[in-house]
Amino acid sequence: MKYLGILWISLLIFACSKGKEAVNPVVVVVPPPTAAGLTLPANNTVCYEGSNISSVTSDVSFSWSTAKDTDVYDLVITNLNTLTNTTKSVNSENKATVTLLKGTPYRWQVISKSNKSKETASSEIWKFYLAGDGTSTIAPFPALIIAPASGASVTPNAGKVNLIWSGSDADSKVLSYEIYIDTDQAKVLNRQVAPNVTSSSNLLVTVKSGSVYYWSVKTSDGILSSYTIPYSFRVN
Repeated sequence: MKYLGILWISLLIFACSKGKEAVNPVVVVVPPPTAAGLTLPANNTVCYEGSNISSVTSDVSFSWSTAKDTDVYDLVITNLNTLTNTTKSVNSENKATVTLLKGTPYRWQVISKSNKSKETASSEIWKFYLAGDGTSTIAPFPALIIAPASGASVTPNAGKVNLIWSGSDADSKVLSYEIYIDTDQAKVLNRQVAPNVTSSSNLLVTVKSGSVYYWSVKTSDGILSSYTIPYSFRVN
């Protein structure tokens, strides 16, 4: 009788538990935003004409293709003479108008963002020159510094560091460079040091451990020139 009671309880527990199946949690996959495709101003446009606002500024219309799974676009515009950024957030629309300085080179890109995801997506980076009053010729774009990154600490190889940059010009393919480098930032800023002249986009320079160096690149197309601001790096 005792064993029959135990068997009956076991069957009861089995019968009750048989109807309860494990519930797997539903995993909702949130797709990240995709990168937008840039449209206007077109890449490497020379003398892009905005809408005249004053003698020194113009309104520039930017547009890009719609990106999937995107709620907000951050339009990031960089003044290549000063490397200062202007950012404008745009909800839903894929266009924006921004007032910029005339006669100035710019680069721009669009960052796609989603309210449901922490991930973002970056478009390509395009460049253009905003036309200035009476401008008929265009200087090269200021060089894009690649390495060392500004503020980086670098370990020299046999007492040397390789400086690397990228130059571009919307209306010329023949470029030359002058590299100003010194431990005195003011001398580099005012170009009071003898430059290293090259047609290449990299330069090996001799450095001393424990020092901070400043360097700037002058880009020339044989007629006009542009300059970067001084960048710095520390030598280990």
